[in-house]
Amino acid sequence: MSDPSSWEPNLDRPRIFAGFALLSAVLSVGLLVVIVQPVSPDPAALLAYMTAHERGIVIDAVVALSWAVFSIPFIVGLGQLLRPKSPSLALAAVVLSAGGVLLLGYGMRMSAGAELAILAMGGPSVGPETLHDVAFWRFLSYTLGDPGLMTWGLGQLLFGWLAWRSSVLPNWLATIGLIGGFAGLFTDAVYQSPILALLQIACFAVWGFFTAAKLARRQPAKHEPSLA
Repeated sequence: MSDPSSWEPNLDRPRIFAGFALLSAVLSVGLLVVIVQPVSPDPAALLAYMTAHERGIVIDAVVALSWAVFSIPFIVGLGQLLRPKSPSLALAAVVLSAGGVLLLGYGMRMSAGAELAILAMGGPSVGPETLHDVAFWRFLSYTLGDPGLMTWGLGQLLFGWLAWRSSVLPNWLATIGLIGGFAGLFTDAVYQSPILALLQIACFAVWGFFTAAKLARRQPAKHEPSLA
């Protein structure tokens, strides 16, 4: 159990932290919707889908970037929450998670921007060059996402371990964090499939909803360091 004397600063402004946690969780669900959209591997079919859902691509880009930006305060708050167990590991978890989230958000934003550029430059005619560009960016979208997923995965793994070793968060939540971390670290094991990314983001959303619900009902306190 963590030292009560170190608990009070970790819960400074708990309702603000709860707000960022909730916003991050809601945007994580939005990101899941973005990723699970059906996409054909055929460039011509993919181009037709992009043309029919151009406005949706813009929304996807906004959701991805907003998720990355608003998740960082939540990640920093988790670092403060779990800091008493190991300040150095908590700092590493924050840096890795925030860096990975930014890399992933940037990669998804760049991929969406490339799709919009292809639509803007293609016009009514569809030539082999356009289909080549579509196939190229479809492949590159996975390449752009993997570094962020793996970096963030290691951060999630550290958060899960810190939660398991402390009494701040329940063990079932720590287990979910560990699962999400391993999913991110092994994202390259599933070639050109979002299945592990979906699992990782879903685990992160669970952490956000749980901490938001708990902290929204709390006031900064010097005692009762457990949220379990």
